[in-house]
Amino acid sequence: MMKRTLSAALICMMAASVMGGCGDGAQETKAPETQAEPQTSAQETAESETETEAESEKKESGDTYGCQLYGTVTDAGQVVSEMVIDFGDSKKVTNVENDTFTVHATASVKEFLEGTDLESYGDYDIDRKIVKTETDGQKVILYFDQSEGATLAYKSGSRNYPADLTYTIIQNKPVTLTAADGTMLEEEYTAEYTCDNTVEDEETAKFESVLVDGGINYQFYNAGEGADKLVIWFHGNGEGDLLESRNNVAQILGNRGGVAWASDEFQEILGKAHVMAFQAPDTWYYAQRDGLLEKAADEIKEVVEKYKVDPGKVLVAGCSAGGYMTSRMLIAHPELFAAAVINCPAYDVASDRGGETPTDEELKAIKDSGVPVWLVQGETDSVVATEECSKRLFAILTEGQEVTETAVKQEMEQDSDFTTYETADGKYKLSLYETTEDDKLRFAEDYDRDGEMTEVLYSNHWSWIYTLKNNPQAADGTHIVDWAAGFVNK
Repeated sequence: MMKRTLSAALICMMAASVMGGCGDGAQETKAPETQAEPQTSAQETAESETETEAESEKKESGDTYGCQLYGTVTDAGQVVSEMVIDFGDSKKVTNVENDTFTVHATASVKEFLEGTDLESYGDYDIDRKIVKTETDGQKVILYFDQSEGATLAYKSGSRNYPADLTYTIIQNKPVTLTAADGTMLEEEYTAEYTCDNTVEDEETAKFESVLVDGGINYQFYNAGEGADKLVIWFHGNGEGDLLESRNNVAQILGNRGGVAWASDEFQEILGKAHVMAFQAPDTWYYAQRDGLLEKAADEIKEVVEKYKVDPGKVLVAGCSAGGYMTSRMLIAHPELFAAAVINCPAYDVASDRGGETPTDEELKAIKDSGVPVWLVQGETDSVVATEECSKRLFAILTEGQEVTETAVKQEMEQDSDFTTYETADGKYKLSLYETTEDDKLRFAEDYDRDGEMTEVLYSNHWSWIYTLKNNPQAADGTHIVDWAAGFVNK
């Protein structure tokens, strides 16, 4: 049952990591207003100078414990989702509630942007919302609301960049410490805490950063011995490199485009597939200008050979600018791919952003190649026009063929319904998602982690979220990743 509706603006701090990230500059995010420096009252000054009882106890104890941050790549990008406090071996912690601790977080890219005229719209200075607290022996786990706490900051220049994070924690109420055998150590215990501000994420940890001199950097997931398939992911414009930082990580943090393909669910469907998530040296629109098509093709061939991938079992996927790059790869090197999944390919804006809008003849080359294609986009798209992008390619692919139309009502009422168009042989498909009257896409999310799905409204450009949930569906009930698996598993 739908609980409530959130506007995308309410989660903008997290969503800045993707807000048009595949959207290539059509941002709804605005720079935060400058706030005046708060005035300190005499009362506040006096209070700050008066040592509280809790502070005295902390000083007397002299104990300091470490805190580890854990991240989750949500549909709108990676956030710090948990903090774990470790009180040390042979201790058990109890009497912990959501208000026992206050966790303050700051994120900044000020140092990275120093000396440039770029501005950041994703910096923040907040107390994190703690939605649940658990204890596990010596450890306390704090669960945060996932609508905030992004690890990437969006900036002018249409790029996301890993922010410098600083987390601090203050204990508001005492906890109880016992020994492992139940012996009471401290009934009312306070201490101090420190965090090294690194973020551990079990999904991103599956990937290895590969830096290629003179080539295209990528994150690589090794599916292990016996894996003979490969997935190629081309990110949207927001996750490209900036100022030659060679960060090679934004493409697996900005949305689930990289990590979804390495998930247990997708791997089971695909049957063990390696994953290459490329990062554009700048933008995929420079694919022809900078020889990126040839570089990507060469690196794919190298991975195919090194990991003994079957050349006939390579799947390519991409969104927005990455959908443009996917299309360009299909035009230039169709022999590399068994099937393609393309979200909102940015054809119409390419020529304005340093690329070349594909001609009808070029797009017809995709049809002539015989590579199966499933396209996904919103019925309306404010960033790249549906009519000129997905619908245009689908019309060329299906010219002269009978196309069936199937309306699909979502199981989750908070998700946008959609219609799938497809050829009789199932080779070409197009799924278009309904958009709201104010041009938004509806998604079921549980950012407050209460077990109830909430309707969240995102930009009508973010249709890739559905793809990365394996949501698009054909008339026979086949979902998009299962469809792709049918070609790479032949």
